[in-house]
Amino acid sequence: MKVNKSKLFKVAHAIIRKGQAATLSDALKAAWKAVKIYTQMLSGIVVFTFRKSNGEIRKAVGTLRNLNYQAKGGTNAHSKNEDVICYWDCKKNAFRSFKSISLI
Repeated sequence: MKVNKSKLFKVAHAIIRKGQAATLSDALKAAWKAVKIYTQMLSGIVVFTFRKSNGEIRKAVGTLRNLNYQAKGGTNAHSKNEDVICYWDCKKNAFRSFKSISLI
């Protein structure tokens, strides 16, 4: 599956804007990992690891394929966190999310 380069740069710029990376190069590296996982989840189940905000390491099994879900709430573009990737956790049977910068 082809990587959405627009999403890649949106994620990288969100990482820079929030001060989570010092350079655009570092932000692009983190964004590239996150967008690759996101793209893989669109076509199937993916196993990945990230660091939670409390410092704990979490191994997740997630997907975005065949989800019958409609987002609630407004669609205000300014309120969306581009650097946060949401996914369906196959083990917990619930939606979860992680920050792009926290992928291991």
